[in-house]
Amino acid sequence: MNKFINFILTILVFPLAIFPIDDEKMKKIIWPLEMKLPISGSFAEYRNSHLHMGCDFKTYGINGFPVLSVFDARLATMSYSDYGYGLSIVLYSPSLNMYARYAHLNDLNGDVSGLEDLKHSLRLLGNPRGFSVKINPDMFHFTAGTKIARSGETGSGVSHLHLELYDHSSYYNPLKFPNYLQNDTTPPIIQSVYIDSDSGFSENYPVIKNEDGTYSFEELKDPIRINGKLRIRIAGYDIMTSRNRNNVYGVKLLDDYKVLYSKTLDQMSYREASHRDNLYDINTSSLSPTMYVYNLFNSPAGDYSLDLNGLVEGSLKVLKAELLDSSGNISSIDIPIQIGKPAPKKAVVLQKSFTSADGVLKLDFRNSKVSGEGKIEINKLDKIPEDLAFPGFTQVSDAYEVKSVNYSWKGYARGEYRGNFPDKDDGLYIYDTAFKQWVALNEKKSGKSLGFNLTRLGIIAIMKDKTPPVINFPYMVYRDFNLPEVKDPRMLERFYAVYDRGSGISNNMTVLFEGSSYPFEFDRDRNFIKLEIPLNFKKFKSYFIIQIQVQDKAGNKSEWFTDVVYL
Repeated sequence: MNKFINFILTILVFPLAIFPIDDEKMKKIIWPLEMKLPISGSFAEYRNSHLHMGCDFKTYGINGFPVLSVFDARLATMSYSDYGYGLSIVLYSPSLNMYARYAHLNDLNGDVSGLEDLKHSLRLLGNPRGFSVKINPDMFHFTAGTKIARSGETGSGVSHLHLELYDHSSYYNPLKFPNYLQNDTTPPIIQSVYIDSDSGFSENYPVIKNEDGTYSFEELKDPIRINGKLRIRIAGYDIMTSRNRNNVYGVKLLDDYKVLYSKTLDQMSYREASHRDNLYDINTSSLSPTMYVYNLFNSPAGDYSLDLNGLVEGSLKVLKAELLDSSGNISSIDIPIQIGKPAPKKAVVLQKSFTSADGVLKLDFRNSKVSGEGKIEINKLDKIPEDLAFPGFTQVSDAYEVKSVNYSWKGYARGEYRGNFPDKDDGLYIYDTAFKQWVALNEKKSGKSLGFNLTRLGIIAIMKDKTPPVINFPYMVYRDFNLPEVKDPRMLERFYAVYDRGSGISNNMTVLFEGSSYPFEFDRDRNFIKLEIPLNFKKFKSYFIIQIQVQDKAGNKSEWFTDVVYL
């Protein structure tokens, strides 16, 4: 207790030394786990509201792996939150002038006594849902390899360890350090190339992989005839040891041997990290499903990949786009360009409001940060393509395709769909043409219109969802949710996977244990229902019947799912 009182009285912020990290010091930063677990989330990956400034280490949905200090260090901060980083600590190395943040920890049990007790004390003294404190640098010291915590899933996401390395000005990609090199011989995957021009040209070109490992356009027979100022984007990903779709380590655009654009993701300043729209086209990038679309230009309005104005009409130019991983593997694609007829010059008027010809669909970008000098096209479709619908999920309104021409935005565009109110099983959806997936738009009724927020491009329509959810056992059955060291030995854990193809799972769920309501937890990251059953129930009987029913947001109910649990 005296130690804790001294801590409260002596919380200090220690000064920051500033000096570079040389190669020998880089070698001193070790792997953060006892096991060489795969990296499942890489540095600077796209997230819905930010860039991922560390690496995630895959723990296979299980809590309790020992976490190690990556260098000789002091404890700098400790924090806890119900969201975000969850239980997190930051270590500081004076000799390296570097910080290491560990997040989503299960607990602080390890080789250093007092950490877990300090966490409990801080939660009791303050708000139990969260705290963040700076620690006196003399209180806790660690040598490299010391066990400092156990991995978990506090905060957000399924079980994994999140590690960030940073100093006074920048975040560092762990993959640049020698002890984090991947045994990787697989080059990145290229999915498609997007080309816009201020002349009004806008196309997305799917690609195929050639036998020699290079890529080419899937259906392109002749060079792309185009003029004006070009904005080129490339979609792709990298597969590392986890076999997840991760972002790449670097992107490049070349005109012959001249570098038009190059970005290596080995380090990123705080300022760069706060602007994900500089690196990604945020209206087509997504984590669900995974899609990284990289800008091959600097993002402020007026900046382009290449200006074709003034070049001889009909002449040819072959650009090359490259994706690189941290192991030195490179994938590339040639982009054949034929200079087209110059477009007539006209005054640029940046438009921020667009309406379909019939006035049904309106998009307002006045509160969004807009880049590009083009426009949004809203085209009414006779009907959605047949391959976009599936049994039980049908179109009940006119459909409108939303496309951008040299135009992107950060934040939400405010949308309005005019017409009759939908029935309870109808909803407003967008079919994301890049990801080939329907996504529900959370609409708000007002008079004879539906209001919604728009962040992506695709086909918008009111759809009727009569497809009920499905409950089943997980495809990968978890033998343990926690490792034995952190598992409650008094409980049996049971998991059930929930899936809905249409509007999505609602909060309306019923779990019965021997016919009576039973407490449960719904893990939206895993789409699992989790039950904990006391093992001492076996003194009453050897088996029990569990029944589960869930409902989607359109009101469809699943069939009752029944499981027999033996204790």
